[in-house]
Amino acid sequence: MSMAIGIDLGGTYIKYGLVDDAGNILKKGMIPTRADSGKRDIVIEQIALAIKDVWDNAIDGIGIGTPGIVDNNGVVYESPNLPDWHNLNLRKIFESKFNKNVVVENDANSIVWGEYLFGAGKGTRTIVCLTLGTGLGGGVVINGKLLRGAIYSAAELGHMPVDYKGRKCGCGSTGCIEAYVGRDYIVKSLIRKVRKGRKTIIRKMVDNDLSRITPKIISEAYQKGDKLAEEIWIEMATALGAFLAGIVNLLNPDRIILAGGIAQTGEILFSTVRKTIRERAMKVLAETVEVVPAGLGVDAGIVSGASLVFQK
Repeated sequence: MSMAIGIDLGGTYIKYGLVDDAGNILKKGMIPTRADSGKRDIVIEQIALAIKDVWDNAIDGIGIGTPGIVDNNGVVYESPNLPDWHNLNLRKIFESKFNKNVVVENDANSIVWGEYLFGAGKGTRTIVCLTLGTGLGGGVVINGKLLRGAIYSAAELGHMPVDYKGRKCGCGSTGCIEAYVGRDYIVKSLIRKVRKGRKTIIRKMVDNDLSRITPKIISEAYQKGDKLAEEIWIEMATALGAFLAGIVNLLNPDRIILAGGIAQTGEILFSTVRKTIRERAMKVLAETVEVVPAGLGVDAGIVSGASLVFQK
């Protein structure tokens, strides 16, 4: 049995665990990232503490899923939620500390590889995995290999433009798909409609304080039969489905996997995405692709981090 330590590095918490090569977590934990300290060295020490907590001398290596763009040498660039997380060679730092093989990958790419090996992508050859939350992350496995790009982690799917005259995106560009399906954009879309006089039970649910609206509240309103909530989810899922129709035409994936908090919306999201893909993608390609929820659950980042070590 091979084992690896998986690190899921978030802006608030570090989730970590010892994982075997069948995807089973043998031991796990969670500690604060301490990004609010503003000091890079403190975050690095927190990662080291996490590794030590589940250390086993028999491990094959350590896999770290981190926010940001990662190059082929394990150097991280452009991660705004972590202090000075730029031009940082995480692989070199932790190989020196622990004398083990270390694999560093963008966190979304890490998730897609974990889903491919152990989750909803198991048994396929080509998959696309999207994480739907505050933004839209993603990754691609083609013919059993993680798509990385020439130098840096590829598949920044959330920042692929779908309308060159469209909404302003948080990345500074215009018309990115994230600007139509990200958490804040979904909420803003609903608030715009409410302010134009649309009727909804959401006003009562938040005591008329529109700043309290979240995707979870929109989902709860939809479950109670609210028509405006239903409209918001259909609009969002149609935009996502149209984007994915292009991905289907480009990559011909076996499976598209939707992960993250927004993916918990349920059947209205999945059925609308599937319907839109059937309507907009090339017919023969649309007929073969499956759209499914992620399979790894709340510990996806831990298993996925370790899965980086198990790449052939």
